[in-house]
This record gives sequence, C-alpha cells and structure tokens, in this order.
Amino acid sequence: MGNGYSPSPDSTSSSPLSLTPSVKLDSFLDAFWGLTSKVMVIIEQDSNCNGSTLMERLLESLYSYAALFDCLESTMLRTSLERLKVEKMLFVEEIKNIIACEGSERIERHEKLEKWIQRLHLAGFGNVPLSYYVMLQAKRMLQSYGCEGYRMRKENGCVLISWQDRPLFSVSAWRCRK
Repeated sequence: MGNGYSPSPDSTSSSPLSLTPSVKLDSFLDAFWGLTSKVMVIIEQDSNCNGSTLMERLLESLYSYAALFDCLESTMLRTSLERLKVEKMLFVEEIKNIIACEGSERIERHEKLEKWIQRLHLAGFGNVPLSYYVMLQAKRMLQSYGCEGYRMRKENGCVLISWQDRPLFSVSAWRCRK
C-alpha cells in the first residue's frame, strides 16, 4: 500500500498537509491501484472552501459562486429550466453545506489546484501533463458556447478554466509512481 497522506476533514486549507494517514484516501488509493488504471483525471472546483472559520468560507464562497452565477447569467436565460435546476440542486446545496455545516457534516471542501498537487505527490502520484491536443479540444469546446468570458491556462501541467480572471475548475491527470 502507498503512503497516502491527507489533511484531516477538519483541517484548514492554509495549514500544511497533515502527515496523518487518511483512511478514506488510503482506501481510495488501494481501490485505484487494484484497477491497474493508467491515468486518473481529477476535475475540481478551484476554490478554497475548506477554511476553518465561517468568515473564510463565506468570503471564498462569495467570490467563487459569484463567478459561477455570472457565468450562468451570460450563457443561459434566467428562466431556463436547466439553469434553475443547476442553481437549486447544485449551487444552493453546496453553498448551504459550506457555510452552515461544521466538522463531519460539512462535505463540500473544495480546494485549490496547488493543494491537490501537494496531496497527490505525497500520496505517490506523478503529474501527467495534458497534451496540446487536449488543450486545443478544450478550447474548441469552450468556444462552442459562444461566450467570450471563459479563459484557459496551463499551470504545472494542469489546466485552469476561468470565468474572466476567476478560476472556476482545475483539470489534472495523474499516474501512480509505483
């Protein structure tokens, strides 16, 4: 088994990674290695909603979700049934969990790409840089929405998808180094 290390569920994003093994991460890595997969792709909301205080989580949520709502505003009508479903079933529940819940009740713990890079390196994974072709396909897909506000940039072999200048999601690929 690998040395999967992860912060405890109640740790803050600003603190360094804990050296205490995470049972959930160890279990996941065991299952992943058992599949003999070649690559694992992680797509994560690129925000720091794992702060320990309500104010940290409130401010980060405000900035992150404001960008997501702004993005929706530019691409979908306010009366769109799909938009209403996304807002109600996804965003509202996430925001409520980030702000109103503490400890093990809080399940929404989005973290920035830098934190994922650290965590995955410690867990025995190596980054697989995304190819030029993948970047080209992703840019074409964003352009197909017909909206000028999306931005993409490579960072540490990963991709950050932003709305205007605010990162929304990170996409990264990883391979087990063992």
